[in-house]
Amino acid sequence: MKILIYLLPVFFLITGSVSVSAATKTPIYSASINKDGTLAAQSPHWIESIEYSSQPDYAASYKVNLMPDAFQKEPKFCVASTYDNSSYEHTLYSIAKLSSKPTRSEVNVIGLMLGANGPSGDSSMSFYLVCGK
Repeated sequence: MKILIYLLPVFFLITGSVSVSAATKTPIYSASINKDGTLAAQSPHWIESIEYSSQPDYAASYKVNLMPDAFQKEPKFCVASTYDNSSYEHTLYSIAKLSSKPTRSEVNVIGLMLGANGPSGDSSMSFYLVCGK
């Protein structure tokens, strides 16, 4: 059952990306970002750097700086999905979402722990980021 909980968001993210790609032939850019703001993987090479900051009991902020030639206009869509299972609370309550409209130069993602009883503690989390032209 735990495996299903971990894999369900990934399945929906991949299914959504594939269906969007098949319907409109939109180039898809994907990345896996670690909870400390380091880049685990990306395809193609479209992320230049990531600026990470965290405020305990509030939120973690990730400013994803894009390569200058990755997008001619702002991305048509971007979506962030957490895959962090570093703790039971992160598995149940962590949410990664865009904190502003994506631009040609950056995508801002915020990590939150929503619904947990008491202070959220560290809201840093690993997440997938997918964008399309």
